[in-house]
Amino acid sequence: MSRAILHACSVGLAALALVTGVVAPAMAQSPGAASLSPPGTWEVSGGGVLVGGYQLGERAAELTPNSGSTGFEQFTTDNRVRPAFGVQARVGFVVTPALSVEGGLRFTRPLYEVRVSGDAEDAPDTTVEEKLSQYVFDGSVVWHLAGAAFGGGRAVPFVFGGAGYLRELHEEDALVEEGLEYHAGGGLKWWFGDGRRRVGVRGEAGISIRDGGFDFKDAQRVVPTVGGSLIYTF
Repeated sequence: MSRAILHACSVGLAALALVTGVVAPAMAQSPGAASLSPPGTWEVSGGGVLVGGYQLGERAAELTPNSGSTGFEQFTTDNRVRPAFGVQARVGFVVTPALSVEGGLRFTRPLYEVRVSGDAEDAPDTTVEEKLSQYVFDGSVVWHLAGAAFGGGRAVPFVFGGAGYLRELHEEDALVEEGLEYHAGGGLKWWFGDGRRRVGVRGEAGISIRDGGFDFKDAQRVVPTVGGSLIYTF
């Protein structure tokens, strides 16, 4: 677990250094910067998220043969993880009018589905399901596109990227799988009010790349994400 967290943190810090040193100075001079939160502001947000599913592939179940005999395939399974709705929460800190950093938590309960078919004894095809508990603890850098603000400065587009720690529980939470998660995307913040203390809404879409966790292969899985949250700043 500690190695996964350290790896994720190092990626996030590298991204932060790149954005701060190259992008932030230019963005801070953008004519739309007045529509952004002032440095030192905290942002707290929470809402819902939809995380896409992915295929785990087919697997064959074979009977173990006796010595000198050949085995045979008893049945095959088609495995997948279904898309799932969940909840998310974030705490962010505004470094410059254009740049902020944030930490977040995402929780979903995706459905793991196994389609069993081709039984050697002609048993009917069947589907077995299990609920997974998926947690993602992440860190991100957020770059606000001040020059693209509209709606009288109320609507501010942004892009984001970062990394996190993935933790999944299955078999009635008896087994734990761990891994890394990387993400990137964009969205829009719409503010109601001015000054340091205000409320708003946030919508975003992106991709989540998971490396590890519950899987049959040592492979990365790319899934889309869509979320919406309420924001409060102080």
